[in-house]
Amino acid sequence: MKTNIINKLIPLLLLVFIVQACSDDFLEQTNPNALTTASFWKNTSDLNKGLNSVYSALKDEDISGILFEFFRTDLAVHNSFRQNGNENAFYDQDFDLTTKDIENKWNALYLGIFRANQVVVAYERLKPTFSTTDTQEQALRIVAQARTIRGYLYYVLNTSFNNGNVPLLDFIPKDFADFQQAMSTSQAVKDFYRADLQFGLENLPKTYAEWEDIGSGNLGRVTGGFCEAMIGKSYVMENKFTEAIPYLKNVIDNYGYALTPDLADCITGTNEFSSESIFEVNYTTDLNLVVNGEKTLSHKITHFLANGNVQPSSWLALKYRKDAVDPVDPANQVTRNVYDPANGDIIETKDTIRMYSIRMGTSIASVDDLDSPMYGVPAAEYGNADGVSPLARIKPNLFKKFTHWNTIGGGAGEDRSTEFNNKSDINLSVIRLADVYLLYAECMIETSNLSEALKYINRVRKRSHLKLLGKSTETGAEYANATTTYVDDIDFDPTNGEQEVTLENLRDHLRFTERPLELALEGDRAANLRRWGVFKSHLLELASIRYDYWHYEKNLNGKHGVRYKCFITVSGETPTTYAYKTSSLTNQPLEVQDVVLGAANFDESAHSYYPIPQAEVDTNLNWNETN
Repeated sequence: MKTNIINKLIPLLLLVFIVQACSDDFLEQTNPNALTTASFWKNTSDLNKGLNSVYSALKDEDISGILFEFFRTDLAVHNSFRQNGNENAFYDQDFDLTTKDIENKWNALYLGIFRANQVVVAYERLKPTFSTTDTQEQALRIVAQARTIRGYLYYVLNTSFNNGNVPLLDFIPKDFADFQQAMSTSQAVKDFYRADLQFGLENLPKTYAEWEDIGSGNLGRVTGGFCEAMIGKSYVMENKFTEAIPYLKNVIDNYGYALTPDLADCITGTNEFSSESIFEVNYTTDLNLVVNGEKTLSHKITHFLANGNVQPSSWLALKYRKDAVDPVDPANQVTRNVYDPANGDIIETKDTIRMYSIRMGTSIASVDDLDSPMYGVPAAEYGNADGVSPLARIKPNLFKKFTHWNTIGGGAGEDRSTEFNNKSDINLSVIRLADVYLLYAECMIETSNLSEALKYINRVRKRSHLKLLGKSTETGAEYANATTTYVDDIDFDPTNGEQEVTLENLRDHLRFTERPLELALEGDRAANLRRWGVFKSHLLELASIRYDYWHYEKNLNGKHGVRYKCFITVSGETPTTYAYKTSSLTNQPLEVQDVVLGAANFDESAHSYYPIPQAEVDTNLNWNETN
């Protein structure tokens, strides 16, 4: 007779050192050896131990949902899709309240909330005992962190489940009745998590640097900047752009954040907690995971992406290929090897312009990309090392984001040794400045400020050395120089006539070019498609596109075997980036279209949000009530 929340959280009373003392009607005595709420929570050191458990709960990869969440959107396909058409509940829009990943996400979120509530409740009880200013300030920072993380977790619940209506728990449940919570309205949940984030905004250091000024070991904690960014983002997620603007603009102007020169700094392990990072979840493989008792000190996402278990959708891969490289930007000038077609020997080099954008080469791999390395070798050679899965057959593209592609050399791929197999220390971004720029640009579009919208979109594009949108003479154009190309053509394609940038076409460009290419596998793609009112129609559009597979022939780029079915084009088009043979085209069965079943199955009421999990429905007596 316990709810799903009870099943998952009651055992954790021991984990965070809270065990209720026993008593009965005829013997009202407390066991002197029992560890109770009163006997454990005594000082700020104990509060900090509880806070550590909150941060640990935040590391559960089911919260981000990278390994399943994006199958239901336009960004990803699963590995089995291009093998035998195996079913996937999210890709096929066939998930329901019994789907295990949905239950796991729900449990992970409420586990973090449960732990945060313990810290908040203990703080309120201990608050009168803090006698010095230093102790009071330390305790206030602890409870502000707990409330901030609780607020973020409720933001995820609100944007993910049951039209935003979920149980609100701001106390520690002690008995069966305490767990029988009706759903709170979506607005009540928003008010609650914004109050938590506002409390954090008012009581936390603004940035990582301010945390480090307080003391070593504080890098990576939640900050006032994170709170303000999330409040602003939460209003955008409601399409309340006027309310969002002051929060987002203040984050841009008054916290000292700056885009990193290299996108890889944000999505690999090379420069964690960078100038662009507003908050990222910190992972490590240095600790003994068994001894330390928390599986989420590391994550397995890196290895799943490197294996192709989560692959870029065909639509996304083609979008990346069209990302407009700026030919006058020196960063796009490369020296490329020229190979002997007979034996694969390098016969000369030539200076040329990058084949694909730096943003693409940093985010995904394509077998014909001659200019972007992957584990120290050209993409077409990746997989030659023993035991490394090749970029080939049924894997036309791989995500490089959140992998070690730029730090592990020799084409050997991810470290598969016992210590590191399926473990990764790459931090996962929750929100970064590029996201805030694009959120703010959307607000500018929706409030009819074209020049300001272009300014922030172009900042993101310039970082990846892309052509910029609009005119160099426009107000707000920041890069009017000889190494930057401005184009007042929304699709950068002169062959179909110039389409001058307007608020209307820039809105679509932001939604279906900038956000997916910059933020793939980050953020709230499903929630965005839902709030834009295009979820169903966009999936149907994608399902209508037919694709052809092509083989990448031997010795076109070094000494390697033929890579079968490793390159996708829209049906009827042919590769232009490498020499091919007519026989290299593979005839395709109907299912090679992306998301055909998912587009047909998608129903707004059933699939735009996740349902309350079945285990909660079975055991929470008030699950279908709202207060």
